Amino acid sequence: MNRVVAPKQVVEEAKALGRQLAAQPPISVKLAKQAVLKSFEMPMGEALDYERKLFCLLFGTEDGKEGVRAFVEKRKPKFRGR
Repeated sequence: MNRVVAPKQVVEEAKALGRQLAAQPPISVKLAKQAVLKSFEMPMGEALDYERKLFCLLFGTEDGKEGVRAFVEKRKPKFRGR
């Protein structure tokens, strides 16, 4: 996510983004960071394949299953980092 803000708002915007990231499933954040960092070392096609594999891997985690259950039950998920 990119945005331009006034210099006086930079710290508050950074904190808001940090809060958004902290509210996400820990495993998802970890694998997303891993995908971004690894993508710098790969051709685009390989990087997209790698990202797809990580995405599929997430559905097998407890947090992935909790996210789907919460969506179906229309409630906020309770992620545990597993």
